Amino acid sequence: MEREAEKGTNRREHVRFEMNVPLFAELSLNSVGGREMGSRKQRVIIRNVSFGGCCFSTFLRMPVRDDVEWTLKLILGHYPATLRGVIVHSGEADGLFQYGVRWTLTELERQTLHYRLNDYVRNVLVRSPHIHTIYKQLTRKYESGKFKKFDVTS
Repeated sequence: MEREAEKGTNRREHVRFEMNVPLFAELSLNSVGGREMGSRKQRVIIRNVSFGGCCFSTFLRMPVRDDVEWTLKLILGHYPATLRGVIVHSGEADGLFQYGVRWTLTELERQTLHYRLNDYVRNVLVRSPHIHTIYKQLTRKYESGKFKKFDVTS
C-alpha cells in the first residue's frame, strides 16, 4: 500500500522534457576531486533534460561519483550550451548505458539555461498551446514551492 502512495508523489524537483527529436551532446571530463582534467569528447544521446539535470545514453561505462564533474556541450535550438554536472545514477537500456546528471552551475549559468531551455521547449519540443499553458502553470508552481502537489490531470 505504501508503494501506491509513493507512485502518486512526484519526487522530482524539476519538470523533465523528453526528446521527441534526437539531441546529441559532446561529453568530456571536466575535473576529478576538484583537479581539472582533460579528455577527448564523446558523442552522447540526450534522453531528457530539465533545469536540474539530464539523462543521456552512451556505450561508455562511467563512474557514479560526486567528485567527478563532466561537461556536456549541446545545441538547444539556436543556442549553444556548455553545461557542467555530476553523474548521480546509472542504468542500462537498449544495449546502452544511461546516466542521470545533476547540473553544477553558477546562478548566471542557471538563468541562461532557464532562458534557453524555455525557448527550446517552446519552439522545438512542443508546439501545442495547451502544453504551454500547463508548462507555465508548472513553472509558477515550482517557483512557489508547490510543484510536488500539482495535479496535471485537471
